[in-house]
Amino acid sequence: MMQLRFWVALLFNLLVANHIFAASEVPIPNVNFRVAVRQKEDGKLGKSLHIVHLSCWQGDCALTWLTLNQCTAAVEGKAAFPPKIERSSTREGTLQVLALGDVLEVKETDPDATTTLRIGYKKRANAVRATQVTSFSGGFVNNGPDKNQAAIAPYVLSSS
Repeated sequence: MMQLRFWVALLFNLLVANHIFAASEVPIPNVNFRVAVRQKEDGKLGKSLHIVHLSCWQGDCALTWLTLNQCTAAVEGKAAFPPKIERSSTREGTLQVLALGDVLEVKETDPDATTTLRIGYKKRANAVRATQVTSFSGGFVNNGPDKNQAAIAPYVLSSS
């Protein structure tokens, strides 16, 4: 099972690297996207809901994750479900965004995980920012000390 995870992770990263090196310097469009996603692990959707917000303006981008319903360590013997907010940006160097036609490839890296998202979009005529998401895919690869757990977890758009 570990070898399968290794090969899947390697293939995933090679595909991402191929897109990064193949992309020319296309300006990043001004966008403001929000999607709700869930992680899929072992064929089942997780109970946590992640609201993903990507905002790009004049080449600078910020990605914010609001996670709801994620169980954390027990406090005084009781499970806790606090909201969790995480943020990265191109200015801070924790986020890379590439424009590939009408798709943005977003790569967020921290010491514990690498998240890659592909967001298809459509810009309305005369709009300052694109706000309509037409497709979404992505997942993360666990790089942290507990990398044997959920090494690869894809994100799935949430319908509820």
